[in-house]
Amino acid sequence: MIHVHVTSWFLGLVFFVVTYMLYKKNAGKKAKIFHMITRVLYLVILATGGHMFANYLMDAGIVNKGPIIIKGILGITLIGLMEIILVQRKRGEVRIMNWVFFFITFLLVLFYGYVVIGG
Repeated sequence: MIHVHVTSWFLGLVFFVVTYMLYKKNAGKKAKIFHMITRVLYLVILATGGHMFANYLMDAGIVNKGPIIIKGILGITLIGLMEIILVQRKRGEVRIMNWVFFFITFLLVLFYGYVVIGG
């Protein structure tokens, strides 16, 4: 399940960047199609992440479940920030603080996923 989750995250980030660039170039119809594909990838990310989250919480061998909960919250926050950034780009707005939060959250998700949890 972890491979599907990581692959869906990678594809989600790639489609996020492509969609952002298409909105930046005012390619309306193409951007809308890529945005919808990105949203479907969000659902795949949430489904696979939720499945792994439930498995980790049910595992009796894991005593400290705090980092797992924090990573889940950070992952959902990151998806929200990706959607906010795309919608603002679509409207022609650019807020630098959303990008700052995006990069900080992205680094924290990677840290918790690979260093703390060891997934």
